[in-house]
Amino acid sequence: MKIRVLTTLLLVLISCKNVTEKETEQVQLVVDSTGLKIETVEKNSENLKLTSFLENPIDLQEFKTKKKQSLSTVVNRKEYYLNPKINDSILYLYSFLPNDPFQSKIEQLEIVIFKFGKNKHSWEDNTEILIELKVKVQDINLGKANLVGLSKTELESEFGTEYLTFDNGIIYSNKNKVLLVEFNDSKIKSYNYIKLNTEKIDKNLIEQIIK
Repeated sequence: MKIRVLTTLLLVLISCKNVTEKETEQVQLVVDSTGLKIETVEKNSENLKLTSFLENPIDLQEFKTKKKQSLSTVVNRKEYYLNPKINDSILYLYSFLPNDPFQSKIEQLEIVIFKFGKNKHSWEDNTEILIELKVKVQDINLGKANLVGLSKTELESEFGTEYLTFDNGIIYSNKNKVLLVEFNDSKIKSYNYIKLNTEKIDKNLIEQIIK
């Protein structure tokens, strides 16, 4: 009886080892000749930090509370934006002053928000939905989304190496959410976080976003 139990345990351990080896297997796949490709991919391994970040990069209400004010304008919907099927809706672009005494350009920190209903023109609105986050500057108020200035190595240690590449940048994605990061001398120069109306992230869609 003991021999049978030990044999079963040994088989389970061997099986787990094989699964682990398969999960950490890495591949490199070139998509096309334009330079868009999938870098080394850890197969079947989910990066929980990346998933969590893409789900909610900032606490929108907390961020607005810290900023207290912004310039705002109504903007047109881009074809690839998430478009909740809600009547009486509008898109607002909020432009903020960075939390940096040496930065004065408000276009370096912008947020596109989907608003609807009776509060669609109000600053305080718990129902609004973050659509895009465009950041070109460091700002401590961004919390975990304060990515500008980090090295590519630091970003990869946080979010992994499963990404697409374009020109001098990389793209992380999960379902309909993407993070496009642009580098300068291996340091993050800027990034865009976007909620899309599709989960199909292909070359055509990426070209449409970065053009």
